[in-house]
Amino acid sequence: MADSSGPSAAPEDVAKAEEHKNKANEYFKDKKYVEAIEFYTKAIDVNPSVASYYGNWSIAHLRTEAFGYALQDASKALELDKNYIKGYYRRASAYMAMGKFKLALKDSELVKKVRPKDKDAIQK
Repeated sequence: MADSSGPSAAPEDVAKAEEHKNKANEYFKDKKYVEAIEFYTKAIDVNPSVASYYGNWSIAHLRTEAFGYALQDASKALELDKNYIKGYYRRASAYMAMGKFKLALKDSELVKKVRPKDKDAIQK
């Protein structure tokens, strides 16, 4: 897979990846998580350098209880963009689900520091 330091995707690939992401978002809203994962995967295959695609992939995997994949996806999102706050939130959720509470707390604390009024971060 390409990383963010490599060449950027061609404009037609960017557009195609966005189409896939939008379709995935529709499935996600309808709670069709397996289909959402399929289309987030297509978006990533076309343009693997977008952190939010991995973040979306992560939350869809969380909803299907594929916590290992959710953790991997969130970590990849953060590898691409360490300022992608949702990546820390998703990774904390995956860690919580896996019983890795110290690691979950570490990521949750970071989210809380950046977003002190975020009620989900405070609650977790």
